[in-house]
Amino acid sequence: MRKWLVTVAAASLAAAAACPLPTVAAEYLLGPQDKVRLKVYEWRASRDVIFEWTALNDSFVVGADGTLFLPFVGQIRAQGTAPGDLARAIGDRLMQHMGLGRQPDVAVEIVQYRPFYIVGYVTQPGEFPFRPGLTVLQALGIAGGLRTREEDMSRLEREVIVGQGDVGLLALSNVSLLARKARLESELAGSDDIAFPAQLKDRASNETVAVAMEQERKIFAVRKDAMATQLRALRELKDFLEKELTSLGQQMAFHDQQIELIQKELAGVSALVQKGLAVAPRELSLQGTVAQMQSDRLVAETSLLRVRQEISKTDIEILNLGNSQASEVAAALRETQLQLNEVTSKANTAVQLLHDTEVTAPALLALRERAERAKPIFKIVRTTDSGSQELTAEETTPIEPGDTVKIDIPPPPSGLAALPAGGSVQTETLPIQGTN
Repeated sequence: MRKWLVTVAAASLAAAAACPLPTVAAEYLLGPQDKVRLKVYEWRASRDVIFEWTALNDSFVVGADGTLFLPFVGQIRAQGTAPGDLARAIGDRLMQHMGLGRQPDVAVEIVQYRPFYIVGYVTQPGEFPFRPGLTVLQALGIAGGLRTREEDMSRLEREVIVGQGDVGLLALSNVSLLARKARLESELAGSDDIAFPAQLKDRASNETVAVAMEQERKIFAVRKDAMATQLRALRELKDFLEKELTSLGQQMAFHDQQIELIQKELAGVSALVQKGLAVAPRELSLQGTVAQMQSDRLVAETSLLRVRQEISKTDIEILNLGNSQASEVAAALRETQLQLNEVTSKANTAVQLLHDTEVTAPALLALRERAERAKPIFKIVRTTDSGSQELTAEETTPIEPGDTVKIDIPPPPSGLAALPAGGSVQTETLPIQGTN
């Protein structure tokens, strides 16, 4: 007999768990985020007055831990408690803490309920304020009702326009980067003209491609002319210095010749002075002339060394100019290649997203439209002391604060195999290609 009763009880519990929520709302139990207003009064017969507990007559919010902190009362459990039970508990706590002869009169009024949430196939999912007696159908109305196909199609149309714009911009960037890369490679190779890749030359009739190629040709010509002008100026300076070097060499040879002649003359005069045939001032005058000529030769020699140094500096500047441009072009080429790779990757993603928006999403909507005539599926996720539970609901099922209402449309029984394959999207944009 006992075994039979256990079996019946277990079957009854299982059946109760499988049934939908009741359509009659139970007594409201407080929970976190509920805001309550307290009214506490006490009749004092000795004075024949009604005493108001002003410190308690205020609004309080139930904390995340489900408790209230009240003056003279301290921390008191509110979660899972009805407002009337909470009022009696507060009165009992006051009587104990304050040594009162009887409980004061306590009233607990809910001034703001904690919110509820609605998600799923609705127009405006999100958080909404709760009000007593709210049913699932009313909550659906607060969220704007079921999402319509027209809204989905409008959203898809906007996404298609945005996607086409993104793909177009990436295609333009791709063309610009390909043309720039070709120009930089030609500069690095020292070519007389730009060698554009086939993917640009084959579409040279396209206005966008033609403009990009022409712009790079102008930049190439300007940079080449600027480089040639700087090199020409340095080479002309070197030629001038070399001519100056030749002139200074001739001057030194002339000074050497003059010094040699004067020294010969000085030797003869010195011999005559020793024999008493010439006066000493003549010898001194020639010695001064020799010293002056040697000084002039030192000045010319110093100028010669300075000119040689300037020629060496000019050669170094010519080398540095070429190396600097090569380094600059190589760095720009590396950066351009990185940008080209990035644009290519983004473009591939954008094209796939555009395909999904143009083809796959409308196909899924068409399949879902077949199921929209079916009755929506309502479920409520409710948090209790034992944890979260997902409960089946109906349109008339009352909801409670803190509930999450899930609304969905059942999927069609079949049809996914008819979805188009990827890669069939058609866009009126330039081809996006990358090079390594």
